[in-house]
Amino acid sequence: MARELKTGKAQGVTAEDFNERVKRLLADKPEPRKAEPKSRSFKPGRPSTNN
Repeated sequence: MARELKTGKAQGVTAEDFNERVKRLLADKPEPRKAEPKSRSFKPGRPSTNN
């Protein structure tokens, strides 16, 4: 799967190798959770007095 770099030049990677590497990298990461809705801190008080 992994190619040895003997010449020091970049070598191509097949789509299957790339996908396998990504799956291995993401395997140990936790599942993303949805963000909880933030409660509004707006308190109705006196109306604005912009004239």
